[in-house]
Amino acid sequence: MKEKQVGIALAVVGASLWGTSGTAAEMLYQNPNINTFWLVDVRSWMAGACLLLVSLVHKGKGTFSIFKNPRDLVYAALFSVLGITGAQFTYFYTVSASNAPTATVLVFLAPVLIVCFMAAKTRQLPRRVDLIAVLLAVLGTAVMVTGGNFSHLAVTPATLVWGFFSALTQALAIAMPAKLFKKYGTITVLAWGMLLGGILLSPALVLLPARGVTVKEWSLVVYIVIAGTVFAYSLYLSSVMYISAGLASMLEAFEPLVATVLSVSLLGSDFGIMKMIGGLLVILATSLQLLPSPRQGKLRRRL
Repeated sequence: MKEKQVGIALAVVGASLWGTSGTAAEMLYQNPNINTFWLVDVRSWMAGACLLLVSLVHKGKGTFSIFKNPRDLVYAALFSVLGITGAQFTYFYTVSASNAPTATVLVFLAPVLIVCFMAAKTRQLPRRVDLIAVLLAVLGTAVMVTGGNFSHLAVTPATLVWGFFSALTQALAIAMPAKLFKKYGTITVLAWGMLLGGILLSPALVLLPARGVTVKEWSLVVYIVIAGTVFAYSLYLSSVMYISAGLASMLEAFEPLVATVLSVSLLGSDFGIMKMIGGLLVILATSLQLLPSPRQGKLRRRL
């Protein structure tokens, strides 16, 4: 198999596993005793421990090198709180408020938010293709949350609010850690970030415990940790050794696709034709940003 084919396979499988974790969480929420605080805390502890073990095998004592730089350590802690833990919590809470397909499509707005942030930061107008992407994303979101009938919402206000914060924290998770990943390694930074998130949310294990969790439900939790987190991150991030980051990002569209297929087929989730059209517009908006296009001029300063 050629290297490009290997890279494509790794990216597709990794993104698909992310999609299945959303459906697994939706299945868990059928038990009213399982709450988002508990689920995210358990996932953080277990996934952090697994990733730390992987880091120790590959890097040995280098796994602890981040503790020698207080400035990097503080920044990593912020990334853990705002990025890793924030993105996990808001995504799973959106799933609990709606369903996996809706939550996964809404989180796909993250790259669009990054475009807007970078335009403000650099005081540069976005590329034409980025402006088109923003308009498509707004239109797609509007179609999805209204079901094509703009006189009412097809999702609850809570879903819309938590979905927006899910996209926002995911954008932070994408934008914040580039230097840390390059300096200390992706798996290492993710491991410490998830473990810190687990520590911060530990009171939930006492204050909001999940009672009556069955063996089947624990198996879903383990699946979310192993397949939907450890394998998903490892496979997807490994894909960039064989293909470009742009192609890998485009293949991430398999995440909402898989989440939709599984959620509708296994759980009978409400995700009608208009929601699908809205979701496809959001995915298209994200994909458009990969097209080459010249940047526009500088933004004018306000006097």
